[in-house]
Amino acid sequence: MKNSGIVKEKEKNKITISMYKESACSHCNKCSDSAKITNNFTLISDREDIKVGDIVTFEMEDKQVFKAALIVYIIPLIAMFVGYFLGDRYGFSEGKNIGISFLFLVLSFLGIFIYDKKVVKNRMEESVKIISIEKKEEK
Repeated sequence: MKNSGIVKEKEKNKITISMYKESACSHCNKCSDSAKITNNFTLISDREDIKVGDIVTFEMEDKQVFKAALIVYIIPLIAMFVGYFLGDRYGFSEGKNIGISFLFLVLSFLGIFIYDKKVVKNRMEESVKIISIEKKEEK
């Protein structure tokens, strides 16, 4: 997956980029630049030629994108079904089974959140490769 954005901060080898939206309207000049930016992303790079204000194009391995999608979309669904069937197995009523399934859903989101903060963030920063750099214009 390729994306690009503006370098907002650079501290040693950590670079914070404000990513552009990936829709067709993101390259239109009808709206403000702030409407074209989605969120910040931090990556690790030893390149010295990157400066604040540069536009950087970077790529993330498709395997990493697929893995992230699997974790975010499939695991909560599975957790919800597991919660329902565990409640059913222990003889709870239909309403309690539904409540337990939503409890498992919330717990799966909490687990994904913790996993993202502790494990994924460091791995993702290292798996992103910078493809090109457009230098900001000097005035």
